[in-house]
Amino acid sequence: MVPGRATVGNSSWHRSMLAVLVLECPAWGAMMAASAVVALTFGQERELDARTTVIAGIYFAGGFLAYGMARPLLALAGRRVSRPVRFVLALVALAILTLCATAGALAFHYRAYYAQWHEDAFSVGWFYQQVFTFLGSTYQYLVLGTRFYWPLAPLFLLLAAWWLSRRAS
Repeated sequence: MVPGRATVGNSSWHRSMLAVLVLECPAWGAMMAASAVVALTFGQERELDARTTVIAGIYFAGGFLAYGMARPLLALAGRRVSRPVRFVLALVALAILTLCATAGALAFHYRAYYAQWHEDAFSVGWFYQQVFTFLGSTYQYLVLGTRFYWPLAPLFLLLAAWWLSRRAS
C-alpha cells in the first residue's frame, strides 16, 4: 500500500469518489439526454417541446444513475486488471447499467401515469398492475427507446470507457 494513496474502504477514498461522482454523473446523464434530443429532433424531425424534454429527462436520469453505479464498481477492479480489460469492463458495465437504469426511470414514469387507473394500494390486483406496468414499459423501452441512443451514444460510450479505464483507481 502506498502511503497517502486512497484505497477502497478508507474515508479518503469515499471522499474522492464522491467528488468524482458529483462531476461525472451529471456529465454522463447530459450525454445520454443530448443523444436522445439529437435522435428526436434530427432523426425524427420532432420539435423541442414538453414531451421531448420529458424524454430527455428520463434519459438524463438513467445516465446519471448508471454512472453512479458503474464508477464505484469499476474502481473496485482498479489496477488489478490490465488496461484493455478495464476498457472492456467499463464499456460493458456502462452500457448495461445505462440501459437498465433508463428502463427503470421510464418504468417509474409509466407507473406514475397509470397509477390513476390502478386498484387500491397493496391489493392483489394492484401488485399485478405494478408488475405488468413495469414489464410493459421495459418492453416498450427496449423495442422503441433504445434507438434514441443513435448516433451519439456509442461515441459517448467509447469515450467514457476510455476515460474510466484510464482513470481507474
